[in-house]
Amino acid sequence: MPHQRGYMPKKDSDFIAWASTIYNDCAQSATQWQINPNSIQLFESLLNEAKNAFEHNSNKELKNKATVVLKNATFVALKHFLSAFVNTLEGNLNVPDEAITAMSLRPRHPHARQPLPVPNDAPMLTAVVGQHHDVTVYVRSLLHGHPTEQLNNRKYAGFLLKYKLDPNEQWQFLVSTKLHHNLLFNNEDKGKNLHLQAAWVNPRMQNGPWSEELEELVN
Repeated sequence: MPHQRGYMPKKDSDFIAWASTIYNDCAQSATQWQINPNSIQLFESLLNEAKNAFEHNSNKELKNKATVVLKNATFVALKHFLSAFVNTLEGNLNVPDEAITAMSLRPRHPHARQPLPVPNDAPMLTAVVGQHHDVTVYVRSLLHGHPTEQLNNRKYAGFLLKYKLDPNEQWQFLVSTKLHHNLLFNNEDKGKNLHLQAAWVNPRMQNGPWSEELEELVN
């Protein structure tokens, strides 16, 4: 039975199938729909991680507490990405209405066809380094000269984060629809320098100017 339109399926297998349909359609039509290639690359990575974790956790011989934790973490990451990405599809007029329907997304509202301004300010970026190779990134904006953690949802969908370990590595990108994101690293990453930058994005995933680069040490 199909899920109620506008809501992500609750059953794990249905969610994976739904997300896979969206990815396949978007990857195939990325050029025609003018979808940001970084978004497609991130979508593919998150979807593959969720699929692999789901398959391992569905195998009775492999399933244990660790596979459950991993599956839940990968599903949360994919759902956070999709909550912003779906907004970009609905606001992208290059994506036909029939494609929105075929992907079981929410029907477009009249305001979706109105131009959405690109953010013109850069966020304030801070980070808290944990003791287990994790780094939590926070973004804030200035209101009357003071930092605020209140996100103006009419103006922003969230923030785009780019990060890399050490100067010679490639930048990685992700989108968060919240004002923070937790990055997890491996044991071999301990002692490496983490470089971070963030930018606000509107619901079409058009980003504004980048923040100043922040550098932290992974514990």
